Amino acid sequence: MSTQRVVLPDRRSVLLIGVLVVAAGLAAWWIVAAALSANRGFDITDEGYYLLSYRWWDSNPLALTGVQYLYGPLFEWFGYDIVKLRLFRLVTVVVVHLLFGYSFMRWLRGRRPGMPRSILFELAGTALILAAGGMCFAWLPLSPGYNDVILLGALTLVSCVLWMATAVDRDRQVPFWVPVVAGLVIGVMVLAKWTSVVVIGLIVVAAVVVLAARGWRSVARGILLALGGLAVTALVVQLFVVRLNVAIPGIVTVNKFIAGTSYTPTDLLQIYWSSGIKLLGQTLQAHGLLLLATALTTIARWRWLRIVAAVLAVGGLIVSVRHVLVDDGALGGSQHTAAYAQTLLAAVLVAVVAAAGALITHRVGVTECSRLSRENSRTWVILALLVLLPFAQAFGTNTPLYTIGFNAFAAWTAVMIAVLTGIWATPVAARATVGLALVGTLVATTFIAYTGLIDYPYRSVGRSQLTYAATLPALHGMYVSEPMEQNFTKLAGELRPYTEPGGRPMLAFDKMAGLVLILDGRPLGEAWIAPKERDRTAAGIEEACRQNPSPRPPVLILNRLISAEDIVALRFCGLIFDTEYVLLAPPPQTIGLQVWVPKAEHPAVPAG
Repeated sequence: MSTQRVVLPDRRSVLLIGVLVVAAGLAAWWIVAAALSANRGFDITDEGYYLLSYRWWDSNPLALTGVQYLYGPLFEWFGYDIVKLRLFRLVTVVVVHLLFGYSFMRWLRGRRPGMPRSILFELAGTALILAAGGMCFAWLPLSPGYNDVILLGALTLVSCVLWMATAVDRDRQVPFWVPVVAGLVIGVMVLAKWTSVVVIGLIVVAAVVVLAARGWRSVARGILLALGGLAVTALVVQLFVVRLNVAIPGIVTVNKFIAGTSYTPTDLLQIYWSSGIKLLGQTLQAHGLLLLATALTTIARWRWLRIVAAVLAVGGLIVSVRHVLVDDGALGGSQHTAAYAQTLLAAVLVAVVAAAGALITHRVGVTECSRLSRENSRTWVILALLVLLPFAQAFGTNTPLYTIGFNAFAAWTAVMIAVLTGIWATPVAARATVGLALVGTLVATTFIAYTGLIDYPYRSVGRSQLTYAATLPALHGMYVSEPMEQNFTKLAGELRPYTEPGGRPMLAFDKMAGLVLILDGRPLGEAWIAPKERDRTAAGIEEACRQNPSPRPPVLILNRLISAEDIVALRFCGLIFDTEYVLLAPPPQTIGLQVWVPKAEHPAVPAG
């Protein structure tokens, strides 16, 4: 009787299966949470601003960026359904992270010949990177905005660079479609936010370095094809979305409005530097023991020193986990961005320290040559690009870079994977430390995403209070808090004689663009109105009344007293506030807001 030999998977394959299962579970956790949150809550400030600009994307060219020309047509196609637009954002986040993850692992396969030949290597790495994608939902509004376009566009561009690098490593010509896709994406990113030229420039430099390995003719070919893709984007926008001679002047006009009041590049760099140094100091203070242990485990040569290093690493991990738990380093929401930033920075610093240790110990003859020690210049350029990517894609924000930047934690996850798979010649304690830091941080990012979606949604109460079905058409299919539903329904009823038919011009002072959307109004000037940017608001009102005057005077809604600047701004439209407007009702009857309507439309109240 013949017997068949059973071939068991090797240890690395078993490890990859385990990693795949854990990472897929973490990814599924935040994906399901995001899907279930798509119909919960609504923010009338930033999210309302996004959606109001998308609602009137083709009739209001006054905008800070061109993102309304990307999401506006989609929003219209979805029937102005907020839930569908939120789900679309979720799909794009998942798809782009899968693309980036596979592109990275496909490239890394050629750099790690010792890894198992099965597809498990690519699948496990892609799942890890997808799990890191949950950071896109750490604190931002659920509806998509220009930050999403830049982040996802940057990851797509890096994916193109990785496909180029893979072709070069295999001594093949780069497929023509790769630079064409890069050009298409560049066009979309520039339209969405012009400051994206910073991250685009960084990625283009890396692409040139990669292509230069096949000669300058290859570089020229790539540039020409990318320019062709960029031209296609411009042509499609011009023919099917909006005329560029309408969109660009509108964006330029608004940027001129804020030129005198916005932060200068020097101011922004000062904010980035001071906040970055502060974050680094806090991270070293909280996780310094773990970083020291990582360095020691990498360089330890003698057995006794390796034991000491391993014990120190365990202690460092315990201390770091304690800091994460005590300091809310694994909670999402805008109030926790500074805390969880330490968690994420500590993780990538562990990988950087381990990589530096592996290179140094090999050079001085302490350990054998690792894969990292054999990397070519192209690989180091790509790894440096991934390290810098979170910061570069966030450039232009007037907040600390990590606030927006660490949403791109997938790039750092890729770096950690490259380091972990490239230091196999180092002691097992070093590899275990990096591996535990990687997996532990992804567990943390999943909690960050989950709590940011469920417990601390953007400028909203938690999910447990979002139980009332919205009855207003603009919020169809959504659940909000009881006070929000009651207040907005009451206000809409009071204003119905003045808002029908829809599209009534409205001014909502301050930061209440979402209220205009809910009332089926349209902005007069920019959709964004902020208390610190009165001159910008006034300039937008003047421009709108000069370029496209409306026969219906605007309804005014204020969460404060009307100011002299507001009254002067109305004069640009030929409106005299003191004689032409009347208070609709005392503020207690209009949910605490001052609502002013044109006196000519307000029924006279009988005397006595």
